[in-house]
Amino acid sequence: MASSLAEDLRATIESTATQFLKSTARALAAKDPSLFFAVLTPECAHHLRPLAFITANPFLKAVKSNEEQAAQMASALATMEHTRVGIKELVIDPITRKASVLAEHHTKVVGAETNVLEVTWFLDFTEDGKRISRVTEFIDTATAAKRIADMKKRGFMKDEGQ
Repeated sequence: MASSLAEDLRATIESTATQFLKSTARALAAKDPSLFFAVLTPECAHHLRPLAFITANPFLKAVKSNEEQAAQMASALATMEHTRVGIKELVIDPITRKASVLAEHHTKVVGAETNVLEVTWFLDFTEDGKRISRVTEFIDTATAAKRIADMKKRGFMKDEGQ
């Protein structure tokens, strides 16, 4: 019985993680940034790494609330033409309710070529596995820097004076 419960929880966490990773594409298609937050707890903290990338891009924050992430997402989505994610590896620990994901994010910014950003996600889940309580995004900084430059040309983070 216990292994069945663990397997059910593992499946729930996998479903929640997959929903989260595909949320940017859904948000862009619907032109609704709130879809990015569908499986996140209201107090979910968003951590961006590596810290050296944050230092080089001071308009980014190392830790953001959902509200701060929503503002950044709205600005980013306004510059995107298309995005999709390919999950390369997903590791789930149902005991600690954590998952790590290696993913490729294919994004076309308006007026630029599609680029592929590799991201390793570390996700913490609620007790039932249906919500994410903490997100840590560790990004490929070379591609991210190019994508940010392309997005800035299209108005990304204009409200922040960037």
